[in-house]
Amino acid sequence: MVSTSNAINRSGLVSALALALGGASCSRMPEPDLAMPSACYYDEVSDVYLVSNVHGSPTAKDDNGFILKISPTDGTRTAWISGDHSDVTLHAPRGMAVVGEVLWVADIDMLRRFDRSSGAQLDSINIAGATLLSDVTAAPDGTIYCSDAGLDGDLQPTGTDAIWRINREGVATALIKTPELGQPMGLVARAGGVYVVSWRDGAFYEIDYRGVRTDLGVAPQNKLQGLVRVANANSGSGKQKFAQPSWYASSWAGNAIYRFGMTGGVAAMPMRLEEAADLGYDSRRNCLVIPLSGSNRIRVEQL
Repeated sequence: MVSTSNAINRSGLVSALALALGGASCSRMPEPDLAMPSACYYDEVSDVYLVSNVHGSPTAKDDNGFILKISPTDGTRTAWISGDHSDVTLHAPRGMAVVGEVLWVADIDMLRRFDRSSGAQLDSINIAGATLLSDVTAAPDGTIYCSDAGLDGDLQPTGTDAIWRINREGVATALIKTPELGQPMGLVARAGGVYVVSWRDGAFYEIDYRGVRTDLGVAPQNKLQGLVRVANANSGSGKQKFAQPSWYASSWAGNAIYRFGMTGGVAAMPMRLEEAADLGYDSRRNCLVIPLSGSNRIRVEQL
């Protein structure tokens, strides 16, 4: 649990941080205004990083979770959405996705919806029986998918592992629900299906829109969290281009970011990252944006 000294500044402003985006990597910096950052999402329309903060137990309904905006150009931070506000309910936010003018946020057993410009809360969709919603993604047709990792507050299995589908009317149905998913965490929806990484097994696989699974790889270490897709990615040194898209996943067990190739290969990026959570991808600057939950920091790695 993070101490309240690391909580968001209630005045609505937070200290600026210079994020040096030039070069191969950006050094770690102390960030006292983060409180267990769980996910980063790059809003390319607004050119801003959204960072969700659990601020306590991952399943505690304490209404003190919050989301910061961070400028990728100068590190300026803005306190944006907070459960401390009387008109907002937000317990332990994790993965996020933007569709049109709506920001979707995973929050234990609810999907919260906010206006992507003002941050005003719109409504919430209950995911019946879910125990730890982990990530949210949007398919090309606008359909929303979210993962229930099937874990409790101590990260022990509950057996509710599932990928949920939410249609345009806000109705949630299970695309697939089984403990065999291995505690699904990070998601990326594509035209043919949803790509997934799992906590228990360290597996990378696709669930097509009929609910059929295709295994694509297994990481050297498990406890995978975030997943992003990068088209025509660099090798990590910035020198060698890969012809095929690459997939990057964060691993708590491996203290690493793993790169999966579509032909089954997997390799660790050359840095050690403790408790790297649900990473984002800055497509404008070709950077991974990585929340480090245990140390309350954000690290940016240029590809």
